[in-house]
Amino acid sequence: MRRLDVFARVALLLAGCAFIFTACGGGNTSSSNNTNTGASKVSVALVTDKGGLNDQSFNHLAFQGYTKAMNEFGFTKQVIESKNESDYIKNLTTAAQGADLVFAVGFLMQQAVYEVATQFPDKKFAIIDGCAVPAGKSECATLPNVAPLYFSEQEAGCLVGAIAAQMELDGKSKIPELRGKNTIGVVAGESIPPVNRYIAGYKYCAKQVNEKINVLVTYTQDFQATAKCKDAALSMINQHQADIIFQDAGGCGVGALDAAEQEGVFSIGVDADQSQVNKSVITSAVKRVDTSVYATVKDFVNGKFSNNPPLFDLAHDGVGYAPVSDKVPADAKAKADELAKKIKDGSLKVPSEIPA
Repeated sequence: MRRLDVFARVALLLAGCAFIFTACGGGNTSSSNNTNTGASKVSVALVTDKGGLNDQSFNHLAFQGYTKAMNEFGFTKQVIESKNESDYIKNLTTAAQGADLVFAVGFLMQQAVYEVATQFPDKKFAIIDGCAVPAGKSECATLPNVAPLYFSEQEAGCLVGAIAAQMELDGKSKIPELRGKNTIGVVAGESIPPVNRYIAGYKYCAKQVNEKINVLVTYTQDFQATAKCKDAALSMINQHQADIIFQDAGGCGVGALDAAEQEGVFSIGVDADQSQVNKSVITSAVKRVDTSVYATVKDFVNGKFSNNPPLFDLAHDGVGYAPVSDKVPADAKAKADELAKKIKDGSLKVPSEIPA
């Protein structure tokens, strides 16, 4: 009888503990589930441009920001990769049918965004490097459901241009790999505003540091075919003795980095830190597309979506330059930092148009 009495008391005690635990712990679980349920109601889609997710550049960065937001806010992955420009309207339409917020990655999607956003006025859209532009027009249309996400690429271009120019100024005595012709180059994709803003800053600040420097620019009219960019870079290196090649062509530009490595010269990456892509890379002009995507999703989740978001510039950590390799002399990095300080305090205005 005593043993049964003991067991009964233990059972009652355990039951009481279980009730208390359920009551207290259940409240926390309910709160957590409510949060997750709210997040799961958010639906976000990402549509790449024709460069695709593996461009090691801005599509890749957009996906990184999207993934961070997806992990934090708990929405279901909806990513559509475009293969051609003709895919844009179709892919954005598909995305809008299944999501409340749709990201269009790239300037080339401006007209497609306008067409689809006007068809889905209750859905929100954000476009990297562009705005909503009606067919046959060149100016942006202000739509309440479209957020244009812009960057000051010219400021990032300025900083890496300063590094390149200072290295040329230092010369072969300090950097034996240089060819001694005071020449650097840019292998670009298509002549579109974000590409040209990078070039504008690169050339302007290179000339500020080294007024006699020769800056070559070649447009390949491509963001994908690495062979085109490699050929353009090889021409700059072998025919014009360029020492440093800045790739400004997305996935195509990886070919320019390969050419630099092959010929034993230096290269500069674009958008993301591309030092892991190729060992010739001494730094990269960084555009924090990932930050813009994540911030836009966060605002949307919190009911703060805006069709007039702030500019992602150097002062707001929207652009910059990646850590430099050990091939970059201290004075070159110091020159970039000096110009960065001037940009932030407003004493240096970097043009967005390519100087003559």
